[in-house]
Amino acid sequence: MTLPWGNEDTQTLIDILSKYNVKTTFFVVADWVDKYPESVKALKDAGHEVMSHSAHHDHYNSLSAEQIAADLKESCDKTEAVTGVRPTLIRCPYGEYDNHVIQAVRDCGMEPIQWDVETLHWLAVNSACGPL
Repeated sequence: MTLPWGNEDTQTLIDILSKYNVKTTFFVVADWVDKYPESVKALKDAGHEVMSHSAHHDHYNSLSAEQIAADLKESCDKTEAVTGVRPTLIRCPYGEYDNHVIQAVRDCGMEPIQWDVETLHWLAVNSACGPL
């Protein structure tokens, strides 16, 4: 699950997952970690994995390998500072990746992952902001 927006539903989500004894991996943006460190810690304390969704949700396909590495370092440093665990996975922003992104991520000792079900959750956010 990716959590790039607010944190108002985080505890409810943790409670629902706990009720059904489900553990999951959350992919968080470092900006979200900065804004809601208590929520990130709550996810970890509830037994969930907290992994990277980048530092600032940039388009990785348009970044150099050095920029990707810097973004990942920032993201992982911030998440590790809150959870005590360094992320090993990243779900690239916008689902964008190509061979240069995969290589840059792997050069940082991480593995890029992709979803296998598109929830279209972003449509509701974009629709609230006006027409696409």
